[in-house]
Amino acid sequence: MLVAWSVSVLLSFGWARPAAAQVAATTPWVADSVLSSLVVRALVADDQGYLWVATPEGVRRYDGYQTVPLAQLLTSSQVAAPHGYINALVRDPAGCLWIGGVDGLYCWAGGTLTRRALPLGAANGTETEAVYALWLDPRTHLLWVGYSSGRVAVLDPARPPAKLPLLPMLNEQPSSFAAAPGGEVWLSTFNGQLYRLGAQGQRRQVYQQPGAYLVPVPGTPYVMSSQALYELNEATGTLRQRLRWLPASTYESKYFYPTLDAQGRPVQWLAQRRRLVVQWGAPGTLPQVKQLPVAFDATEPSTQYTLLQDARRLWWAFSPETRGCFKGGTAVPLRPLPVVGQVRPPSVRGLAQLTDGQLLMTTYSGVYLQRASYPTDTLRALFLTREGRPWPAMLYDVEVSATGRVLFADEANTFGELNPQTGVLTYYPLYPGTTDAAPLNGRVVYCARTGAVWGGATNGLYRLDAQRRQVTRYRTPTGTEPLRGQLVRSISEDDAGTLWLASEHGVYALNPTTGAVQHYSTAERTPNRHLPTDDVLCVYAPPRGPVWLGTATHGILKLVPGQGLVGQVSTEQGLPTPTVATLVPGAGGELWAGTYAGLVCYRPATGQLTIYGPAEGLANPELNKQAAYRAPDGTLYFGGVGGAFRVARGATRQGPDRPPHLLLTARASGSGALRFLPTPMATPTLLLSGPIKEGGFDLALNDYRAPALNRFFYQLRPAGLLADSAAGVQSTGRHLRLRSLDAGTYELVVWGQTPAGQRTPKQHLRVVVDRPWWQHPLLLLGAAGLLVGAGIGVQKLRGRRALREAQLRTRIAADLHDEVGALLTRVNLRAELLQEPASPDELTADMQALLLDSRAALLMMRDVVWSIDAGADTVGALRDRLHDHLDATAHAAGLHATLAVRGLPDAAPLAPQLRQHLYLIAKEAITNTVRHALTATHLALTLERQGGALVLTIQDDGPPQLTTTASGMGRRNMQRRAEALGGHCSSGPAATGWCVHVRVPYQG
Repeated sequence: MLVAWSVSVLLSFGWARPAAAQVAATTPWVADSVLSSLVVRALVADDQGYLWVATPEGVRRYDGYQTVPLAQLLTSSQVAAPHGYINALVRDPAGCLWIGGVDGLYCWAGGTLTRRALPLGAANGTETEAVYALWLDPRTHLLWVGYSSGRVAVLDPARPPAKLPLLPMLNEQPSSFAAAPGGEVWLSTFNGQLYRLGAQGQRRQVYQQPGAYLVPVPGTPYVMSSQALYELNEATGTLRQRLRWLPASTYESKYFYPTLDAQGRPVQWLAQRRRLVVQWGAPGTLPQVKQLPVAFDATEPSTQYTLLQDARRLWWAFSPETRGCFKGGTAVPLRPLPVVGQVRPPSVRGLAQLTDGQLLMTTYSGVYLQRASYPTDTLRALFLTREGRPWPAMLYDVEVSATGRVLFADEANTFGELNPQTGVLTYYPLYPGTTDAAPLNGRVVYCARTGAVWGGATNGLYRLDAQRRQVTRYRTPTGTEPLRGQLVRSISEDDAGTLWLASEHGVYALNPTTGAVQHYSTAERTPNRHLPTDDVLCVYAPPRGPVWLGTATHGILKLVPGQGLVGQVSTEQGLPTPTVATLVPGAGGELWAGTYAGLVCYRPATGQLTIYGPAEGLANPELNKQAAYRAPDGTLYFGGVGGAFRVARGATRQGPDRPPHLLLTARASGSGALRFLPTPMATPTLLLSGPIKEGGFDLALNDYRAPALNRFFYQLRPAGLLADSAAGVQSTGRHLRLRSLDAGTYELVVWGQTPAGQRTPKQHLRVVVDRPWWQHPLLLLGAAGLLVGAGIGVQKLRGRRALREAQLRTRIAADLHDEVGALLTRVNLRAELLQEPASPDELTADMQALLLDSRAALLMMRDVVWSIDAGADTVGALRDRLHDHLDATAHAAGLHATLAVRGLPDAAPLAPQLRQHLYLIAKEAITNTVRHALTATHLALTLERQGGALVLTIQDDGPPQLTTTASGMGRRNMQRRAEALGGHCSSGPAATGWCVHVRVPYQG
């Protein structure tokens, strides 16, 4: 989360800076979006720009976007990464990272991890013992290691031994080391002891700590806690308090790791929501300790924070006791304007300076004033009244005329005038005779150089008469109202007196004297008046030069009258958002833009952008329309959701003098699998091969102020092309991916840019794209052979398909001949018999038989057509067909017939042969029941899936007729059909009647 503003000052210490320090204004401390979720026990910056983080879960590398566990940077051949609590991190002069934790001591150097084991015979009988403290002696560059058992080891990082030499056991858990006089070493323990050790580890003196965690001060007889300073008496082994800056009753943490100067003396830390800054004087004198309030919210009042400054002069604050990591502490260009009685600054709408120098600010919650002689003073509320009554005005914009009148546009009303001495609001009525059907809601007020005052509202353009205190809708000399119904959001005037009006329907250039209007919008087809968007939020027309437009969706547009659109600054050029709410000129020719994602300084001459966000003092990056003002002395003011702020002089200066560094944090190649790189340049060549030619890198910068605003660019060109022009430059996110490249070798040029506009040196990488296998000459013969084989295979497939079609035709012909043909023959014979003389009774019987045979032939024909219909190859089609047959047979015979389908959705597929045989088996069984189970009253059909099989059951409740010959033929036919499907069919008596059971394989 974003923490509150800090009103403290900070000593600008560097690692090699002397004790004397300079005091500078500080930025608000902001919570790092990633590290704040961790308990940071130690933090170290390496030479490349990564931050290494010690946590209770192990060591992690941080690049501003994500933390990567050390285990993901190792190869399978290396030792396992330490896990669990990591207590200490130290970097030696060679750049090696020493890691101390519950697993012992490790060294990470050049992408390789090694483990330094204790000699056999350790206190716990193993070679693993927790490391509690690490310290690199700046005098000798020896590494001192403190173990949990009280053992202390010393080694030379440049020549580490295979086994660590141990010093005598202390029986205390060491917490920190410090330089003592004469080349000796101080050792503090968690159990309240302070040891003075010789260079070989022998005990010189032991001091009892006064209930506090102490840090010795090299070169002095003092030791320091986070709350007080003590003097050592070596003769008696006692401590005497000499200076106290925090109450003794306050709980003091056992973790006290202050920032040290070049001599190893504590100089600053955070405790009790205060910043403690120590200034050391001449030898023998007590230091000066300043307490500076720190407003960021600690989880506990007692929490103590250690400070670290990285290579980009950004300070980090963290505590081993609690989650949370904050960054800030550097001089900021944006200074907040505090408001009396407001914990959270109000959302600002308008800003202006009165003739007496006072700053006036309008907000949704009221109007505020700041005294002219105190530019850092708080803003105090002005009590507003209208006609003697308190009035909750919502002043959307405010402007001071040349005569000193304070004019305003009220969002919920009309225009008017404010008396800043009394707070009286006077609203201007419409000029008599002027009528407006729509309400007049003020949006902007503008004082032209001619003295005319213009007002923009939700339904057009108005002229304000301050003398008569009236508002008149603008009309041309011919009486037309060209802007009626338009939402006028912003007004600016060029040196020719032309008014440029920003609206939701584009931009209007109005000559107020002649009434001539030129419209620039998406609807204009003329090239010199066409815009890519109509949603224009603000406009700035300088006395000479192009007109600048701020839009809601297309960033900043550069417009030259008569030529049209000649330039654009969008997110591709570095804008943090395409929404630009305000545009104000700077003193040096730069253009300041208030956006919904920060303040931007744009230099048209170079195209360089500088982005200001929370790290530069902007409490909330969302800035409001109209909330921008340039004072006569050139001071810039902006306002937004997070209140108002003043841009400090010299804010356009660049950031740290040292240029930023580009980091290649991970590589994706071949199939796109991501591999984190242990060092930035571990793989200068990117090989893309295989069927998916996609790959690239993850990018980062060693500038952690606002990682989300960092920008990255690349060029991809054939290898050997020496030209280094701007052609082909592409903007990219932090994930750079290359796709669909032709075979060959390329040169990839990558660089980054900070929000302050600083660019990294370009990195040149080599990209090799393998030639596809089908383009290799040695494989052409194989490809030809495959083509021939494929042709042969196609011919065989065609032959098999022709055979299946022939078999299908044969089956259809047999079905038509055996079933339908026999019935039609009987129909034909009966029709011939009808031609012979017969009695009326015989004629009636023959007609009835003929009708039954023709119906049976029709049903049989439908069965044959259904069996070959491809659209019926589903369980639902079989179910519907069985229902139709039951209606035509069982129901007609008076049977109560039911059909249940279980475990099979209607859309489940059924092969044609399987569907036809199951239907004919069921049909035969139903027919047998109707013919032979004459006393049956109920017939039940069940189709269900059991594992890899379909089970069809037909059961009636009538006594079986075992002697019927036709039934025997039917049973054999059903068995034959089931065997054709690879299954079996059984039938016989059941508990309540006769049951037919069919089981066939089914794969679904």
